[in-house]
Amino acid sequence: MKFSWKICFSTIMLSLLIFSIGGYVLISALFQSTYEREVDTAGEENRMLQYSFAAYWSAAIQGLELSQENVRKTADAMVEGMADSGLRIRISDGEGQIYYDNSRSGPDAGLLENITRTSRGHMLRKTEHGYELQTASMVCLGADEVLYLESIREVTELFEEREAQYRIYQQWLAGLLAVQSVLCYLMAGWLLRPLRRLSRAARRIAGGNLSVRARVESRDEIGDLAADFNHMADNLEQQFQELEDAARRQEDFIGSFAHELKTPLTSMIGYADMLRTTEVTQEEQFQAANYIFKEGKRLESLSFKLLDLMVVKNQELELKPVKIRWMAEDIRGMLQPSLKKAGIVLKVIMEDVTLMLEPDLMKTVFLNLLDNGRKAIEGGGTLYLLGRREEEGFAVYVRDTGKGIPKEELSRITEAFYMVDKSRARQQGGAGLGLAICLEIVRRHGAAMTFKSIPGKGTMVRIFFKAELK
Repeated sequence: MKFSWKICFSTIMLSLLIFSIGGYVLISALFQSTYEREVDTAGEENRMLQYSFAAYWSAAIQGLELSQENVRKTADAMVEGMADSGLRIRISDGEGQIYYDNSRSGPDAGLLENITRTSRGHMLRKTEHGYELQTASMVCLGADEVLYLESIREVTELFEEREAQYRIYQQWLAGLLAVQSVLCYLMAGWLLRPLRRLSRAARRIAGGNLSVRARVESRDEIGDLAADFNHMADNLEQQFQELEDAARRQEDFIGSFAHELKTPLTSMIGYADMLRTTEVTQEEQFQAANYIFKEGKRLESLSFKLLDLMVVKNQELELKPVKIRWMAEDIRGMLQPSLKKAGIVLKVIMEDVTLMLEPDLMKTVFLNLLDNGRKAIEGGGTLYLLGRREEEGFAVYVRDTGKGIPKEELSRITEAFYMVDKSRARQQGGAGLGLAICLEIVRRHGAAMTFKSIPGKGTMVRIFFKAELK
């Protein structure tokens, strides 16, 4: 069953229950109030008849004994005095002997048993033609002469009116529920329209269209649900994109790794086979052995760098307080000879700040970045190693005046085995793992590394340490 039908059915059943109980209680309360007024009226009528009969008896039958004839004459005189009243009474003694009866209904001894000189009783009786209210009281004619006077009042109309009210209310309730059903269905459809749109959006996302978003039209719970759905879709799209990027990087890594192994291994196998099967001169033998040695060293370097990358990702770092200026000066001393030989000037401007670092790994980062800058500079230039306090932390900048990196390449330079200029990088002994290792080291320090580059003017790397500075 659809949710809209559940809402309609539940609302209709709840309304039916409430209105049925409410209507029944209301009509019953009105009937009870009217019935009690009828009982009071019947009691007053019986009291009046009691006094009237006693008065007629005193005036007409003085000195006579109590007999059926005398009681009948008195009752006839009283009834004739109340012409057109439709009066129905019964007069009997304490032993059940009836002296007068024009009630057209049978006596009920149980009613008379509970009557005293100062109280009267009443009871409702159902007859073949309807309902009648029977009221009885005791009439004292002398010291020992007692009669019971019963008056009968027709109340069938009262019960018929109640039944009519029930029928009218049932018809009104049926009409109300019919109108409510239509309105409830329309309202449920209107209220659930955002959910249907949300369902369609979910199906489209499940079909692969991750750009679909739900429209937020209100600030209620459904609006919050649509907003949460959009937030979930954003995260899902981002995670899916990250998975695609990770899968692509993994595929590129495997392809690059296979290529990095295949090229030198093919040459090494070829030269080794030549040495094994062909007579060559001593010079050719030396050249072949030298090539095998160089490619073997490059493969060894590649394996060590892969091992470093795995170690950095898995080892626990032991951070120590390090004077960043001292580290920068140490790096200057290490690079000065090779930079001077290449005609490159290294400028170091570093504020005196203490950071929590793993000194060996972080020194590897700076050396790698400066070495990349050295390789990017042709025919002399300048390298900068700068450090300064910034809001909420400390930033280190490594900048070169080299040839720069194309904008479309910047997002991929930290991927393993990725090289902007592959032939030049291999000639200089690179394998495309340096920046991947640097990025992992920076991340393990809780820092961030970003790149900016302008082709023909150089590249700048920013490493930001979010920390309290000393």
